[in-house]
Amino acid sequence: MKFLLRIALLSVLWAVLSPAGMAGVGNDTLRPLLTLPVSARYAVADNLSNIYLIRSDNAIEKYAPDGILLTRYTNNRLGEARMLDVSNPLKVLVWYADFRTVVMLNRSLTELGSLNLIEAGFPEVRTVAAAQDGNLWIYDEVNFRVVKITPEGDIRYESQALNQLEATPAFPACMRDDGDRLFLADSTQGIFTFDVFAQFDRFYKPLYPVRSFQVIQGQLHYFSEGHIVAERLETGSSREIEVPAEMLDSATPVLSPRRLLLLRKESVNVYSY
Repeated sequence: MKFLLRIALLSVLWAVLSPAGMAGVGNDTLRPLLTLPVSARYAVADNLSNIYLIRSDNAIEKYAPDGILLTRYTNNRLGEARMLDVSNPLKVLVWYADFRTVVMLNRSLTELGSLNLIEAGFPEVRTVAAAQDGNLWIYDEVNFRVVKITPEGDIRYESQALNQLEATPAFPACMRDDGDRLFLADSTQGIFTFDVFAQFDRFYKPLYPVRSFQVIQGQLHYFSEGHIVAERLETGSSREIEVPAEMLDSATPVLSPRRLLLLRKESVNVYSY
């Protein structure tokens, strides 16, 4: 009996002291998957667990879930690539902020087309997103409107002027379309949601300031203060996964669907959660 109790105690200690046990809260754990020996300034994973990087030399690369390089794309005519939206792996969106230009790529990172938002009549845009119906979302800061446009720049739908609301996006940081709603995060205000026709729906105040996020099964997933936060905005319920401080040392965390990517000077570490 004493022997069985000793084995049980050792099992509990192992679960608590192991890296997986230390990284998780409840049943949620961080599990290391792979390390890419690449210097990147941006990284993201799609819902198929493919990984996309914007390298320090401005090249865009796509890796399979096992870390095998699949393909790459380079365009140095438009300045730095700042952001990738891979919510639709068949139509990857690349945002070149300096030139206010969106480039669309197919699954092989072959260029499908591009759109200069200044030429399309939207000179002040800081954040863009791919719409699930193949169009694009932008936030027009001149007119304080969320606008859905075609890849050619034609307006499909636009919201009312949001400066008439009690809370107005002042520093739009990130937008995501989950197929049913558009989510717009303002790091100083909160989360604004819109329907597929760009009509304002609701305003949420999340637990922590949000700059970048993912929408997964109706939950808002974002990184804040050393934690991965999964928050159900309709009910206010949430859960958090603590990321050990030593993992975050000299690393920039990026959250993707079920993936945490840590960008370091010479590598990208990929974890599942």
